[in-house]
Amino acid sequence: MGWIRTIMTDFSLSSESPGARAGTLAASETFRLSMLLAVQTIIWAVGSWIYRSNLDPAADMLENYVWGIEWQPGYYKHPPAFAWIAAAWFKVFPHTDLAYFALSSVNATMGICGIVALARRFLPLRDALIVGLAMAVTPIYSTLAIKFNANTVLLSLWPWTAYFFIRYVQTGTRKSAAAFGAAAALAMLGKYFSITLLIGLGLAGLVRPTWRAQLLRPRTLLVLAACAVVLGPHLAWLVKTHFPTFTYADERMHETGGGHPFYLLLLYKVPYALIQLAYLLPALALLSLLLPGRRLAAAGLMLRSIVQPSLDRNLWWLSMGTFFAVCSVSLASRTPLSALWGNTQWFAIATFWLFVLKQHGLEPDTRRIVRGMTAYWALVLALSTVLGYVEASQHKPMAIEPRAELSRAARQLWRDRVGLPLPIVSGSDKEAKAIAFYGRDLTHYWDMYEPANTPWLTRADVTREGALFVCKSADGGCIQTATAATGSQPISVTVHKRAWGLRLPDFSYTLFLLPPAGWHGAGRPVSGAAPAAS
Repeated sequence: MGWIRTIMTDFSLSSESPGARAGTLAASETFRLSMLLAVQTIIWAVGSWIYRSNLDPAADMLENYVWGIEWQPGYYKHPPAFAWIAAAWFKVFPHTDLAYFALSSVNATMGICGIVALARRFLPLRDALIVGLAMAVTPIYSTLAIKFNANTVLLSLWPWTAYFFIRYVQTGTRKSAAAFGAAAALAMLGKYFSITLLIGLGLAGLVRPTWRAQLLRPRTLLVLAACAVVLGPHLAWLVKTHFPTFTYADERMHETGGGHPFYLLLLYKVPYALIQLAYLLPALALLSLLLPGRRLAAAGLMLRSIVQPSLDRNLWWLSMGTFFAVCSVSLASRTPLSALWGNTQWFAIATFWLFVLKQHGLEPDTRRIVRGMTAYWALVLALSTVLGYVEASQHKPMAIEPRAELSRAARQLWRDRVGLPLPIVSGSDKEAKAIAFYGRDLTHYWDMYEPANTPWLTRADVTREGALFVCKSADGGCIQTATAATGSQPISVTVHKRAWGLRLPDFSYTLFLLPPAGWHGAGRPVSGAAPAAS
C-alpha cells in the first residue's frame, strides 16, 4: 500500500485547488481528461481487432504466449517480461484476438499513465493529463503499439522507469531509490535494449548539477541493490545456459547488416531522427490545436525547443538523453537503427513542450477536446473497418490465414481420435503456436527442429504425454520430420475462415497424432483422412 500511496500523491489535486469552486472545476476537468484516456484504450483494442483478422504476420504474439506459460527466467531470443505478461493476462482473459489486442492497448495505456506520472513531477495534474493525451494519439502509442512483443512492452516499462528516476533525483528517499532500481531491472527484463534508457537517464543525471549530486550519494547503492535482486534469477539463467540471448542478438545483428562504416552510420541518423519527429507530430499538433489563435507560434516554439536546451535544461536532457544514448550505442556497435527501436524514448518530450508553452504564457484550452477526440475515434474505427474489409476481400495473406479455425479442427480431431486433452503441439511454427493458443486446454509448444529452444520439454516428455504435429501441406521438410518423430500416418485437414460475410480460401494442412505412451485406442483410429472443417 505504501507504494500505491507514493504514486498517487503525484495524481493529487491539492496543489491546484485554492478554493472549493476552483477545486470542483479542476476535478471535473481532470475526470473528463482521464475518461478520454480510458476510452482511447477501448477504441484501439476494438479498432485493432476489426482491422486485423489475425494477430500479426510473424506470429510473435503467439510466440509470446507459448513461451510465457512455461514461466521461464529467460528464453533463447529475449528476456522474459513480455512473455510473463502475456501468460498472466491469459490466466484471466479468453484466448481470443480481441483479448490479445486489449492487452496491447492496456500496455500502451499503462505507458501513458507513466508519462502522466512523470509529467506530474513538473506540471499540474490537468496539464499532465493533456501530455498523456498528446502522446496517446501518436503512432507510437496507437498503430505501432497493437503488436505486443519485446519492443512494445517497453512502451509501459520505460516511462515508469523514468518516473522513478526523477522521483529519486528529486527526493532522494530510500523508497524511490529501491523503486528506481526495480523498475530499471524490469525494463532490462523487457529487452536488453533498455540499456540505452539507463545510459540516457544516467547522462541526464550527470549533466544536471542537482541530479548529479543526488546520484553521487551513497544511497544510490540501493538502486543497484534493488536492480540486482530483480535481475538476479535472469542473470543466473544466462550463466547456466551460456548466454543464448546474446548469441541470438549477435546473429540478428549480422542479419541486419552490422559492421557498417562509421560515416554511413552517422548519415543514417538523419533519416532516423526525421522519422522520430514524424512520429511525434500528432502530439505537437494536438498541443497546438489547444491554443486557438497562437497555433503556428506554438508549433514553431515546440520545434525550436528540440535544439534549445536553455528553455528548460532539466526537461531537455530528460527528453533527449536517451536519444543520444541510442545513437551512440548504434555507432559503437556499428549497427543501423530500426526506427521502431526508438519509439519508446519519447516519454518526456510532450512534458517538455507543454512546460515551454506555459513558460511563454500559452495556456491550453480543453473545452473542445472531447469533440476533437470523438472525431478522431470515429476516424480510427471507420478506417479500421474499411481496411479490414479490403484486406479480406483482396485475400491478403495476413487476413485469410485460418489460425483459430485450424486450432478448432486440430483439437477436435485429437479429442475424437485420442479422447484426451491435447498436451503438446509441434510442427510448422505459426500453425503449431496457433493451435497452442486458441483453445481452453493448456497445450504446450515443442520445437521439433531445435528442441533446445523449448527446454521445458524433452523428446521423452513428448513420447510419454503425446503430441499433435501440424504441417502446411506444401512443407515437405516438416512432413518428413513429423513422420519420423511420430511413426504415424498423415491426416489431411482443410479449413477456411469467414470474415466480413466472405468465405475465404481453403488452406490444407497435414496432421500427425502421437498418442501418449500406454494409450489403448480410447477413440477412433489415429490415422486416416479427416473431414474438412471451417
